[in-house]
Amino acid sequence: MDDTLLSVLENRPTNCEILVVHNQPYHDPYDLSDEVRFIEAERGTGMAECVNRGVAASGAPVVHVLACGVEVCPGWAEAALRHFGNPDIAAVGVVVLDRHDRRKTISAGLGYRVEGSTWQLGQQSGPDGITTWQQDLCGPDTLAAFYRRSAVQSVSGFSPWAGDALAGIDLALALRQAGFRCVLEPRCVAHVSAASACDEPAFRRGCHAERLFWRWASSQGWLPSLAGHVALLAGQCVIALWRPLLLAQLAGRGWGMLQLIFTGRRLKAAKPASAEKPSFVAAPHFAAAQKHQKSPSARVA
Repeated sequence: MDDTLLSVLENRPTNCEILVVHNQPYHDPYDLSDEVRFIEAERGTGMAECVNRGVAASGAPVVHVLACGVEVCPGWAEAALRHFGNPDIAAVGVVVLDRHDRRKTISAGLGYRVEGSTWQLGQQSGPDGITTWQQDLCGPDTLAAFYRRSAVQSVSGFSPWAGDALAGIDLALALRQAGFRCVLEPRCVAHVSAASACDEPAFRRGCHAERLFWRWASSQGWLPSLAGHVALLAGQCVIALWRPLLLAQLAGRGWGMLQLIFTGRRLKAAKPASAEKPSFVAAPHFAAAQKHQKSPSARVA
């Protein structure tokens, strides 16, 4: 967290506030309370709940989410903020590169298909695939992402049940259902160690992935969703013959299905938002248009 916080303090845009939501004791050894607002969550609180607390605590039209270990560069925010001049844009994705080999991409956003498969765009590839990333983009990766605060609140924020890895996809699908769009800004770059960006355990991810599929299957069309999902599971069963690690993910999917059946928990797809139009952010940089206001224009959670 210290590396992330230092990079933000050194490269923060004008007229912003930095919020740190932490789920473990943090005693502020560098005495940053005058520059950073620390929000304490209960021990074990997941990423989704922590970010929801940060969004609720902010009053700015745009919130930037950064995961621990992600470091930002000078001017990283300006290019992304320009997109919020379009009221249809609810989120902007960031290109996250490997800190130790910046020719490799850790993530350029998240992809999702009707059969329920999810993936990080651009993994282990160079920056020459930007056009493909834009086409496949469903939503930004929560490693580093910009969100319009009013749009996030209109769909009730991040879903804790989706887990740290899939909460970003669930929110992206909810925003799309509500009529918003997401874009990728290739000039907005952050860095992270590949070890810091490790995925969650396979069993847990499989459980969350199965819940995610059934939550959104109806909105994607039942026939293509179910046909694709059966093919996906069949393919994973075959691959698991020589990749035993995939067995844990399949077991997680089975457990997720059993939970939905026997506990009666239904994860309903989000309905289109009936809220007013989201707050408008003037281009090219809303901070320049709001210098006369006392409230901060952007927040980092």
